[in-house]
Amino acid sequence: MNGRTFGELLASEHKDHFYMMHLSYGSDKTQRKRLWKYAIANNTIGLDWHTIKRKWEAPLSKEELENTSQFWIRQFKRFCEEMHVGDYVVILNGTYSVLGIAKITEPNYEYDSNISSYNEANPARFFDHFRDKIEWVKQFLWDGCVLSEQLTFDGTLDRVTPRTHSHRWRILTMIDP
Repeated sequence: MNGRTFGELLASEHKDHFYMMHLSYGSDKTQRKRLWKYAIANNTIGLDWHTIKRKWEAPLSKEELENTSQFWIRQFKRFCEEMHVGDYVVILNGTYSVLGIAKITEPNYEYDSNISSYNEANPARFFDHFRDKIEWVKQFLWDGCVLSEQLTFDGTLDRVTPRTHSHRWRILTMIDP
């Protein structure tokens, strides 16, 4: 980021939002380090959920609607429909550290059931919905960039603006590479 804070980078590009995303893998927190290595090596970020086993397209089937919470529907809409080229995504490890900052460089996301986290036969598995056309603007080591304050965030993916999430905006835009 050339010596600028993340906030200065956003301001220079006239950005009024960014996304924050947990690096999570269900309740199995032991997989996070492996996922981070995969994300860095493959320039990718991803999302999956056991009831969405196809490329995300609206409308969902009756069965998918019955078995997918509104929370996960919102997560997929953000990831597959709302994120655009030029958007930034801050990758978090829990609520206390940042692992990296990615910039979306292509408009589309991909779906591949072969790399799904639910595909136990593939040891290199990741998330089955992914964006592999990203640029890592900043990567931190596994321990991450420890934040000055703890974030309150129990979701997977959220859109952050100074108006809707001022606490998150203030903390994350102060990241100094």
